[in-house]
Amino acid sequence: MTGDELTHRYEALRRAATAVIESTAADPAPVFPAHQQKLDALAQALTGPESQDVATREIIDPDLHLLSMLDYERGVPGGAPFSLAHDASEIRESMAKDDVAEHPRGYYPDEWNPTLTELRAMIVATLLQELAARLTATGDPGGHELAAVARELADEVLAPTFAGAQR
Repeated sequence: MTGDELTHRYEALRRAATAVIESTAADPAPVFPAHQQKLDALAQALTGPESQDVATREIIDPDLHLLSMLDYERGVPGGAPFSLAHDASEIRESMAKDDVAEHPRGYYPDEWNPTLTELRAMIVATLLQELAARLTATGDPGGHELAAVARELADEVLAPTFAGAQR
């Protein structure tokens, strides 16, 4: 390979890498930390170590943020990630309101009787306990808070079952 061919290939590679960085910088969606690190490394390889023109955006860390929802009210293009601690407080507040709310009189138990079979209740409780264990493993205080909520809800779902009675 001649010097001109090698130079041509390097320029084509540089244009392709620049296009990748520009297209991801234009996309406001949050990215995972590992992907952002690779994009940053690519930008640094193209421009050198003193570059400060690396795309900045909200980074979603699965150990610290929910993966299922984004907050579009904070004005961050593409949405900002919710922290696990924020979700834990929102769920606790919602559960407290539910506990205080009066159920319609005269309807329960005949017309208003939500049911969850014992088997389904035990499955839901098991899934909530698994979620709690995974959230605890993150090491994040917000993850610990959300894990406590999941365990409380698992206990509440499991309590009326024969498995809950044996605890």
